[in-house]
Amino acid sequence: MRVNEKKIIPYLIVLVPLTLVLTASFFITTFYIDKVSAYFRHVKERSIKEHIESKKAKSEIWAEQLNLLFDYKYNRLEEDIKTELSQRVDMAYESARFIYEKYEGKKDKREIKERIVDALNQMTYSAKKDYIFIADFNGNNVLSRSPLLNQENISGYVDVDGRSIILEEIQKVRKIGEGFLESNFYSGAGKEVILVKNLDMYDWYIGSSINVLQKQESLKEILLSMVKSIPIDSADFMGLYDGRKPIFLSKNMREFLGEESLEVISKNLSKKSTWYKDTLDGYYYYSKYYEPLDWYLVYGFGISKMSKKEFNKQRELEVMLDNELEFIMKASASIVVFVVILSLLLSRKINQIFSQYQMEVQTRTDELEKLNQSLEQRISDGLKAHREKDKMLIQQSKMAEMGDMLSMIAHQWRQPLNQMSYLFMNIESAYEYKELTKEYLDEKLREGNSLLEFMSMTIDDFRNYFRPDKDKEFVLVSDLVNTSVSLMQKSLEISGVSVEVEAKGRNLTHIYKNEFIQVMLNLIKNAKDILVDKQVQDPKITINSNCDSEKLIVEVCDNGGGIDEAIIDKIFDPYFSTKDKQSGTGLGLYMSKMIIEEHLNGKLSVRNSEEGACFKIEV
Repeated sequence: MRVNEKKIIPYLIVLVPLTLVLTASFFITTFYIDKVSAYFRHVKERSIKEHIESKKAKSEIWAEQLNLLFDYKYNRLEEDIKTELSQRVDMAYESARFIYEKYEGKKDKREIKERIVDALNQMTYSAKKDYIFIADFNGNNVLSRSPLLNQENISGYVDVDGRSIILEEIQKVRKIGEGFLESNFYSGAGKEVILVKNLDMYDWYIGSSINVLQKQESLKEILLSMVKSIPIDSADFMGLYDGRKPIFLSKNMREFLGEESLEVISKNLSKKSTWYKDTLDGYYYYSKYYEPLDWYLVYGFGISKMSKKEFNKQRELEVMLDNELEFIMKASASIVVFVVILSLLLSRKINQIFSQYQMEVQTRTDELEKLNQSLEQRISDGLKAHREKDKMLIQQSKMAEMGDMLSMIAHQWRQPLNQMSYLFMNIESAYEYKELTKEYLDEKLREGNSLLEFMSMTIDDFRNYFRPDKDKEFVLVSDLVNTSVSLMQKSLEISGVSVEVEAKGRNLTHIYKNEFIQVMLNLIKNAKDILVDKQVQDPKITINSNCDSEKLIVEVCDNGGGIDEAIIDKIFDPYFSTKDKQSGTGLGLYMSKMIIEEHLNGKLSVRNSEEGACFKIEV
């Protein structure tokens, strides 16, 4: 037995460790493969789900932003009509008074009247659909408002609703001098807004009118043009329906979806904001209804189209899984071979085995060091990509504000355009009556050039704002504050909000200029909105800036009563807003804090003062 045992022991030394290693390797490898496979499957499913949810959130934001733009433009329609009428009538009034004062006592009354009527008869609007009219207090037609109303005396005229509208006009100008009226003036033409004003001579009054339905159609054309110009991702599609009739389908929508799919979308349009994912195979789309214009906005994306990038990620995960499994198999085989060799050569080659083991350790150490170096590079690349995404998000936020910016440009240009029209009218009148001199023409040309320079500077300011920042610049913070206020100036004036700016220090600051301006615009706009919403008496925004060699500090304060202490710690959270969904997305202050603290290495904070809220920027 002892002889046999001696013979068996060498085999046991080889077989027992080999069997244990093989068994352990089998169970460990199987367990690890199952765990790794399950993990990669979970990561793959989660990645696709997160991507779809991200696209859905982005689609909803697009639809909400466009809906806010529609609402903003529509709510301003009546105000714009009255503003345009005031400009028309004021210009006509000034022209008539100018002629009257110029020729009074120099020419007889009949000739002065003819000159006034002739000058005002040249003023036409809306492709000669709207005119300036003149009547006297007895209802006599001096300058007809329409070919449909050419009677000599129109005092007995009644509108569609049976109102003696001409008598109402006369009563209005006699009582208060000027005012607005609304009337269904002509059958089938819809409501018109009329402005009348006492001319303060010859018992005449002047006026003009605008058809509301025509203005609404013009607004629809403007909004449709803006929607067509909006860029969208290559995997997305967008459509706009008037009622259930498509008035705009993006190129992707026409290419991705066939006639049957488009009919399904049109049939399923609902006044309730809804996501549809089961009606079209492979596509998600979101429907948003805007009631005042009876418009439906559809925004969606294709799963197969948008998942190409995800497919590449999943392919990378599969390659990583294959590499991991290959490593496990090789490691298991290496361990088995190593144990067999160790069992056979333990007595003779222990030093060699230890030496080989040390070499293996050194090799693995070198591999780990290389892995650490590559990991640092990947982290650096990831941080760089994150910053690029932040810049893209900031630029997209600017584009989402384009509707407000276009409105600001329109307000900035409206008065210069009216003045240019008035200049041309004066030159034409002077030429017609042979009173045009070279000195008079030079003076008017100088005035026109001044107006054109102002309009050009306005466009340059807005164009510079939308240009993405690539590098930091040395700038005066007071210049950036003044630029921000000037971009919002007309909007603030219309809202009746005054702004006080105080700047200390003349040190240059090294920052991203346009990103800082974007933060200032967000803070000023938020302050203006809260002052308007609360209807604060004597609303005011105060901006204090102090820049020295060590720190830049800017404070934007209002007298709106402050922020509720219960929510003051949440206002910088993403998608948190005190406004309703139609008035705010909750991204403005979140983006501002991200720009100041991540891009400019500063701090953005808020506190309540005695009068209202104060936002403080420290860089």
